[in-house]
Amino acid sequence: METNVLSGLLLILLAGSCSGVFSVPFKFNRGWAWENNWFIWSFAALLVMPWLMAWLTVPRLGTLYGADPHSTSLVALFGLTWGVGAILFGKGIDYLGISLSLPIMQGLINSIGTLMPIVLRDPSELATPAGLRILAGVAVILAGIILFALAGSRKEQSEGSRQTGAQSRSRFRKGLVICLLAGIFGPMINFAFVYGTPLQQQAVALGADPVYAGNAVWSVALTAGFLINAAECIRLFRRNRTWKHYASRRVPGITLAAVAGIVWYMSIMLYGMGGNRMGEAGASVGWAVMQSVAIIAGNAAGICSGEWRATTRHAQWPMAAGLCCLVLGVVILSRGL
Repeated sequence: METNVLSGLLLILLAGSCSGVFSVPFKFNRGWAWENNWFIWSFAALLVMPWLMAWLTVPRLGTLYGADPHSTSLVALFGLTWGVGAILFGKGIDYLGISLSLPIMQGLINSIGTLMPIVLRDPSELATPAGLRILAGVAVILAGIILFALAGSRKEQSEGSRQTGAQSRSRFRKGLVICLLAGIFGPMINFAFVYGTPLQQQAVALGADPVYAGNAVWSVALTAGFLINAAECIRLFRRNRTWKHYASRRVPGITLAAVAGIVWYMSIMLYGMGGNRMGEAGASVGWAVMQSVAIIAGNAAGICSGEWRATTRHAQWPMAAGLCCLVLGVVILSRGL
């Protein structure tokens, strides 16, 4: 394995770890509504950090975006679409918890985000040995997602027997729909990365280090996503009158939500850095590896926070089997890089 590819893979493994655990700080903001956490998260992750890092690593940003308004607009469009998925992603976590929601959402994001760049670039690549390996890895990962969903369903059933059964089932069904939609819209951020290649090339031409060129894409795409997320949070503030929650736990609450945003942004920035080092494989194999590691890390975080403490072995064994499938899928995808 070449040095650049290996270092890129290590960056993507770190990116997946950050993506999997970013929402853990939300658990400590008891008394805050979803929109209280998500607004601060959005401000830090989608607005402050992307522009700060772009300003630090990409020279002459104004010239860059003005030179290619078509690519800039396309990246912003994908960012807006992804913004809808980000809202659903946050609500999916709120409904189903980290351990169940992340496998479903990131599994779909994984599969769609991995295969579509190849299909759009050259579908015949899927018939090559490398393409078949990618298909096999995705298939194993999808099997792991199904097992995680089964584990989550059994977890909800066991908890529902101690709570209100009908209410628990209704919440599970609604959360499942939200997670499926989040999984469909979520890969749009990877499409922004793929279709933002001209912006990255222009950034390098203007003097940016190639490894940081992706920051020129994230600043546009994530700002567009911020507009959608901020609008939804403001709507909920008005409907639920939850602005007042900021009066309680102001400093620690804002700090925790901001930390969640910073950790999440680090995941997307590290993905861009690793993906650029991996070359063409970055937008497909790199994406799949990152999302799979995120599922593993998110599940570990869920276990450590006690989400599975009261469940039976009937629910735990498919979770363990799903974890094995995800690890195997990452190994298959990583071979031959």
